[in-house]
Amino acid sequence: MTRWQLVWAVAVIVGCGKRSPEDEPWNQPTASGAPVSGSSSVSGSSSASGSGRPIDPAKALVERGAYVAKLAGCGSCHTPLGPRGPDFSKAYAGGLEMPDVIGTWRSPNITPDKGSGIGGWTDEQIIASIREGVRPDGGPLYPIMPYLNYNRMTDADARALVAFLRSLKPIANDVLPTKNLKMPQPPAPKPANEPDDAEHHGAYLATLMLCNHCHATPGPDNAPQPDKMFAGGLAFTLPMLGKGTLYAANITSEPQTGIGKWTEEQIAAAIKTMMKPDGKLIQGPMLFLQGGWAQLDDSDVKAVAAYIKKQPAVVNKVPASTFKPN
Repeated sequence: MTRWQLVWAVAVIVGCGKRSPEDEPWNQPTASGAPVSGSSSVSGSSSASGSGRPIDPAKALVERGAYVAKLAGCGSCHTPLGPRGPDFSKAYAGGLEMPDVIGTWRSPNITPDKGSGIGGWTDEQIIASIREGVRPDGGPLYPIMPYLNYNRMTDADARALVAFLRSLKPIANDVLPTKNLKMPQPPAPKPANEPDDAEHHGAYLATLMLCNHCHATPGPDNAPQPDKMFAGGLAFTLPMLGKGTLYAANITSEPQTGIGKWTEEQIAAAIKTMMKPDGKLIQGPMLFLQGGWAQLDDSDVKAVAAYIKKQPAVVNKVPASTFKPN
C-alpha cells in the first residue's frame, strides 16, 4: 500500500470473494427475516410490528448490534481470507493477514472464545477497544482498527454491538499479534456520547461507515487534509485482492470532479446497489460492503445521502483507477 493512512480505511472493507454478498454470514438478515431499524433506541415496551407482542429487549439489543456491525463492516475485517476468498467458517474469528509497507498486520479474533477471542473481556473493555483503541491491559491498538471514527459511537450502540459480539458462536482461532508497525498510535478522547439525533443522524452514520477514511485527500505528509475529508484521491493497492492502483472518488458536491450532479436519490441508490447513475458498477473495496449496506434501513441510507450531498464542493480531479480484482 502506498500510504499508511489507507490501512485505516481498507481494514474494514477487505473480504471479497467469489460468493454473493448475501452469502456472507455478517450480511444475513436478522432473525425476524428483515433488517432491523436504524434507530439507536432499544426499548422493551414496544410491540413487534404492531402485532401487540412485546419485543424481547435482549433480542432487540442483539439485533441493533448486528445492524451496527453491518454499518461498520466488522465482519469484513475480522474474517480470514482463504484461497478462494473469506473463510466463512471462521467469521469474526480474525486472522485476516495483510503484508504492508508499514509491516504485516492481522485482525484479531472477536468471537466470545475465551482462549483466543474476547470471551474473557468485560463489556467495558470491549467498548474501550472499539471507541478508544485501548486493550484490556491498557496498551494502545494501531489505528488499523478505526477507533477514531468509532469514538463517535453512542453508548447505546456500543452496548448493542457488544451484545451482538457476545451472541456469536465462540471459535477457537489463535491469531499472531500485530507488532512493530511503522505507524503512530494516536490516542482517542473519551467518547462524548453525543446523541444520534435527527439533525446529525446522517453524519453519525457516515462516521461509522468510515466515509471520510476512504475519501479523504492526503496532504504532503500523507495525512488527511481536514478541509478535504471527502474530496478523494487516496491511492492504494490491494495485492491480495487484485492488481493496479485504486483511487478513492471525490464525493463532494463539486459538479465536475465530484458527484455534485448526482441527486440524493442517486447517492442513496449507489450506497445500496453500488451502481452509479450511468449504470456502471462501483469498483474497489466499497463494493465488498454491498451485502450489508443493501440491508440498511431506507431512512438511514437517505440520511447518509443527504449528508454527503451537503458536503462543500472541492475541486479535485482524481486519477482514473487501474485496479483490477483477481
